[in-house]
Order: sequence, then structure tokens, then C-alpha cells
Amino acid sequence: MNPKNLLRRLASSPDLAPFRELVRPLAEHDRRRGSDLIRTLRVYFACGANASEAADRLWLHRNSLLYRLQRISSITGLDLKDPEARFALQIGLLAMEQQERKATVLKVKGRGRE
Repeated sequence: MNPKNLLRRLASSPDLAPFRELVRPLAEHDRRRGSDLIRTLRVYFACGANASEAADRLWLHRNSLLYRLQRISSITGLDLKDPEARFALQIGLLAMEQQERKATVLKVKGRGRE
């Protein structure tokens, strides 16, 4: 079976609600302040937690990226150097993305009925 499909099925599980809650404060912070912490975290994880590579992909100075990661740790209360904390945040992002996808699909389907 395709790992992406497995992860998508897992992401829609209600059992992942606590993981979504780990990243919700970041999403709220982004909305309130116009920041980009969720995107920063996604790119950081996509780069295998390599700060230099993530900074390059985000067109940031490495110190700016490190500051954002520090803000993420501060807001979530999690240490990004801890592999279990990183894994929990990755699951939270996955679950949040799946929830957003479903909301978008429902919104689009709802418009088609008008």
C-alpha cells in the first residue's frame, strides 16, 4: 500500500484530535499576527529538520529561521530537538492538513448546490 494513502487515512482519524491541538496555537498565532509559523514548520520537517536547508527554501537568513523555530517551541511548549515532540507535531500538521482539505471539499460541494 502507498504510504501517502496510509497517512491520509490515518490523518482523518478522530484519534488524532490531540495532535491537531498541538499545532492549533500556531495556526491561531499565524491568523492573528499574519505570521508564517505553520509554513515554517512544514518546510523545516520537509527538509529533515535541517535548519540551513529550510532557511534556504524559505528565503530566510538562518538566524531568522532559528528565531521562528524558537517561537514555535515557545508557543507549543515543545522542544523541537526532541524527536518525539517533532513526530507529534508532524502528526498534528498531517491531521490539520487533512481536516483543511475536507473543509475545502465540503465548501466547494456546497457551492455546487446553489
